[in-house]
Amino acid sequence: MEKGGITLKLSLCTTGFKEWDIEEIINWLLPLQADVKGLELWNKHIERFQEKHGPLDKLAKLLETNDLQIPSISGYTTFSKLWNQKEHQNEINQARKLLDMAHQLNCPLIRTFAGHIASRNASPEQWSETATELNKLGQMADLYGVDVAIEIHYDSFADNLEAIHKLLEDINHPRIKLIFDGANLYVDQLNPKEVLESIFPHVSHVHLKNYHYNHKERYKNKPAPIFSGDVDNLRLLEELRKRNYTGFVSLEYFGQEGMPNLLASIEQWKQQLTY
Repeated sequence: MEKGGITLKLSLCTTGFKEWDIEEIINWLLPLQADVKGLELWNKHIERFQEKHGPLDKLAKLLETNDLQIPSISGYTTFSKLWNQKEHQNEINQARKLLDMAHQLNCPLIRTFAGHIASRNASPEQWSETATELNKLGQMADLYGVDVAIEIHYDSFADNLEAIHKLLEDINHPRIKLIFDGANLYVDQLNPKEVLESIFPHVSHVHLKNYHYNHKERYKNKPAPIFSGDVDNLRLLEELRKRNYTGFVSLEYFGQEGMPNLLASIEQWKQQLTY
């Protein structure tokens, strides 16, 4: 997406290709590389590559050869289950591993969630503990020269504008950033543009998808191409461009309907946003 010298770069979330190996994803992507410049890697894809091929410099070389960047590595930590000591330690270990992967692959950030329940349901103690743990994660990330991006997501502590600002204030670490996802906000019928305008200085990465929403029964939400669903993604992308955002925008689709919507989204991106 380019206009007035400002470019938005398109990438894909490999979480939608869980059964595939990275090599298969790259081969599938080859005909689309004029438009897709990055792969947001699911951590399990990286681990699978390591099991088969060993050192990560081989993966770095593979991606470089195919002119693909890694805008983010996606983990599934929440740092809100401190009562379960074993699970909490596993999350710390996973985060350290993700940071090491990112450092080796020259990736600028790793993804985490903040909390596993809606912000309104978090007790003050639970909120405080999670903010403290995420501050510690920021300190750990600083050792690796990598940022940590909290994904804006429903049913988490980063699920509305007030909660997001409070979370960032309570964590209070420069390594902690945000992944903006307008479709996740729309689940709770929030205004994605209003949120984006308010938290933009903290946004390091963007997820892009769309749905036809059923607000009474979430599981009946139907995925749609990026400019065909209920979220005004074109307006959000224009807002990003207006604010000189030059990072990646990752298409994120899952399940049986994911592939046709992903391909349709890439086609819409080409038709609507190439100048």
